[in-house]
Amino acid sequence: MLKYINYQILDNAEEQNELEKKMSGIIARNIRQNVDAFRTYIPSMVSVINQHKIQQYSLFCTKDFELNIVDFATGRVFYSSDVKQDVLQEVEQFYTHASYFNIKTNPDSKGWNSQCLPHNIDVLIVFGLGLGYHINELLLNCKIKYLIVYEPSADILLCSVQSNDWLQLLERAQNTETRVFLQIGSDATSLPAELEELLAFESDLDQIFVYRHQFHPVMDDVIRYLFSSSGNKSKLLQKSHLFDSYTNYNDYVSERSSNTIGSYSPTVYEKISAQKLYEKNIAALERFYPEVHKAMLNYKASSWSLVQDGKGEPNLYHEKRNALFHHDSISEYSHLVDYFINHPFRDDIIVNQSPGGKLYKYLHYKTVARIQPLIGEALNRQGKLPKDVDNLIIFGVALGLHIQSLTESHQIKNLFICEPNLDFFAASLYVTDWDSIFKKADENEYRIYLNLGGDGSHYFYDLMSQFYQVGAYSIANTYMLSTYYNTGMQKAIGNLRSELKVVLALGEYYDHARYGIAHTYHGLKSDNRYLKDNNEDYGKSLALSLPVFIVGNGPSLDANLDYIREYREHIVLISCGTALRSLYKNGIRPDFHAEIEQNRATFDWISLIDDKDYLRQIRLLSVNGIHPDTSALFKETLLCFKDGEGSTYVFNNGLKKIGLQSASLSYAYPTVTNLVLNYCLKWGFELFYLFGVDLGFTDIKQHHSKHSAYYKNNGEEIYDYQVHHGGGIPSPGNFESFVYTKPEFDVSRKLLEQAIDNVGRKVYVFNCSNGVKIKNTSPLKAENILLTHQVSGISQLIDDLVSSSFHTMPDFAADQIISDFSVDAFKQTISEWLALLKKDINNQHEAKTLLSEQWKLLRTKGTASDDITFFLFHGSANYISGVLTKIAANISDDVKSSQKFVETFNKVLAIWRDYLNEGAEDYVARPLICDKTEVASMFAGVS
Repeated sequence: MLKYINYQILDNAEEQNELEKKMSGIIARNIRQNVDAFRTYIPSMVSVINQHKIQQYSLFCTKDFELNIVDFATGRVFYSSDVKQDVLQEVEQFYTHASYFNIKTNPDSKGWNSQCLPHNIDVLIVFGLGLGYHINELLLNCKIKYLIVYEPSADILLCSVQSNDWLQLLERAQNTETRVFLQIGSDATSLPAELEELLAFESDLDQIFVYRHQFHPVMDDVIRYLFSSSGNKSKLLQKSHLFDSYTNYNDYVSERSSNTIGSYSPTVYEKISAQKLYEKNIAALERFYPEVHKAMLNYKASSWSLVQDGKGEPNLYHEKRNALFHHDSISEYSHLVDYFINHPFRDDIIVNQSPGGKLYKYLHYKTVARIQPLIGEALNRQGKLPKDVDNLIIFGVALGLHIQSLTESHQIKNLFICEPNLDFFAASLYVTDWDSIFKKADENEYRIYLNLGGDGSHYFYDLMSQFYQVGAYSIANTYMLSTYYNTGMQKAIGNLRSELKVVLALGEYYDHARYGIAHTYHGLKSDNRYLKDNNEDYGKSLALSLPVFIVGNGPSLDANLDYIREYREHIVLISCGTALRSLYKNGIRPDFHAEIEQNRATFDWISLIDDKDYLRQIRLLSVNGIHPDTSALFKETLLCFKDGEGSTYVFNNGLKKIGLQSASLSYAYPTVTNLVLNYCLKWGFELFYLFGVDLGFTDIKQHHSKHSAYYKNNGEEIYDYQVHHGGGIPSPGNFESFVYTKPEFDVSRKLLEQAIDNVGRKVYVFNCSNGVKIKNTSPLKAENILLTHQVSGISQLIDDLVSSSFHTMPDFAADQIISDFSVDAFKQTISEWLALLKKDINNQHEAKTLLSEQWKLLRTKGTASDDITFFLFHGSANYISGVLTKIAANISDDVKSSQKFVETFNKVLAIWRDYLNEGAEDYVARPLICDKTEVASMFAGVS
């Protein structure tokens, strides 16, 4: 459970660096000595060592001055803190419980047969190299004729070369006439063929010993097959057998979990106290969580069962992989809690905002620029977990003892518990006192949210819905504890953090809200039309069966322009954002163009196309906040509302009052492609081809089409993309094994997948882009497109579809809707709000009370039909409250140490008062002014 690098290195970075420096000399000596040893005894390994580039695993020096292996992508380490003792104990256990299978002789049972290890061994198969210390021990104490080592990762070999004494190992093998076969890069699926080769060389072999040094999803199935086939030579040598891989997240076992040797015999955990505890817990579930009670009442474990280990302690056992979850459950939970209390993790995603880029003149981002210099210490301060915790998310229950300990020692107001593996939660009912946990929460009016089962993909939506109840700003003071590592759950946690980051970064702050309302108003006055929510007037239109080419501006667009031109007259063509200029430069005119940004920058982008006639032949697709100047460039503007925005609530609700039901989109962010696909699915189209929808890149210098405004005429970038946006993170590719993407692109991909998955009817989406892999789409090279049914008169079909599927808005609609909101009500709310914020705070209690009262006020005003305050300031209030919450968390009962944070809180509070004052005054004076963002100066040299 605790095998993370931060548990095994010094907290003091300088002291840790000194240890690393001292160890570096030892590593250099080992490399020289070991490479020479391989050159002498196994020359074929030298090229592997010299040519391999580290991809996942590397060495580090522990605080106890030992070498260990770390997965640098996850921070997980291979061995416990006492590496050599860990390995020595395992080898000692193998001497008395050496597992084996037979080639010819029938075994006593079809399982992990074991005996004391004899001194003379014909064949020993080792699964997992690790640092290699176990192999040295075995060779020093046994005479082995054939030693076969399977190691799937060449990274591990390099780690061993830097740490182990291979000269001793190989000299010993030479002296004892041991034939050593290092199968580096192999997961042992070739073992039947290699056994056949060995038997061809020495046919009398029978008993073969198996040493498992690590758990591995494929090698564990190989081992299981060997033992189950013991004595059946033909089956053992069956080269056509296909081995399985334990890839389901419920089957995950860490590499060095307990029982690698396989000596444990399962014992059911049947303590009387455990049964009584289970009965109490089941009754508590029935009272507090009836749905969970129903699921648990007759639950049957699928992979993991509750057992009693050799120490008499509760543990979790995976039968198929013969694995125990814990080495020492009681000790591990105790250390986990102790470390978390002293090194709690909080996420700063809600408060770590950038100044706004091109939107730097917005009131919100000017405020951010004032606040950021004040809050550095509050963000970076590493303190202990406070006794009173507002929000704690625990990922992973396992046996749950850490949750019991934390809820006993701390007052946790909102506890979110996520456990995808129901086997674990079911087992915890016999071990953890959930009854007391639930009762304490109930008595103190705390909240506990149980998020059980599933694959973790729903965490974001479930948690956000719960956070809204207590105020989304409270995310800023949310602690997170990951109980154990599981590939599926860690991915879900990473996705949760990236989704929170992007969604909060795209949050609707004051300026976005006010301009969204103003732009929607002016759009209605300009005869912009809205898609009907009900398709009964147009659902059978032949146009909806036409293929739709959605064109993004990814770098792979350039290679597909000829194919788009070839099929142009037989399809509906939609350009997304900056792709329009790429199409224009190549003589291609789309039927529709789409934009998602509401600021005026889109006008500047599009105006790079100095051809008004070209633009006036294209219809614009967007959402209600599109800038009126951008809208005016096109033939007509066709809109949907966008879920979750203040302008949508204000105007869509207003239109419903006069009998106009308009469509609203759920997945229309963060990219234009998301808008277009969501829009077209809502519209009723069913066949899509994606071009230039890369959402990533294979080369950081080729991040968009070369024909777009991101490049000058000479091919140079207009700005250094990598400096501004980073180099990207690896992601599975559509055609390539992987490409590089960005967090916002990754969110875009997931929302595209969800939009397709949730459409509720059969649709076909072919991804012709050389970018990231998008689930629910089919990869298709453009040269393989085959449009079997080609329709003539497409322009007329589109005209007819548009005519029947969009509302024509009445002239009075805009003014009638906006007049429903009272300026006096808005002024009164701002007055009440400023009165609430008038006094500075003196301690943490006053700070928390102030934030809670502010949230209550805002929620109350959100239900008033004539008050627009909530829709203007909700997002900004969340941000500021998040900042203030983060600062307040550093205020303690120690007046002296807390004085600086009290002062910082009050300074930020004063800035917030200014924000509210200035925003309210400007809105009252100019409620319907449009955004004036200008970016034309960026495009000098672009034509």
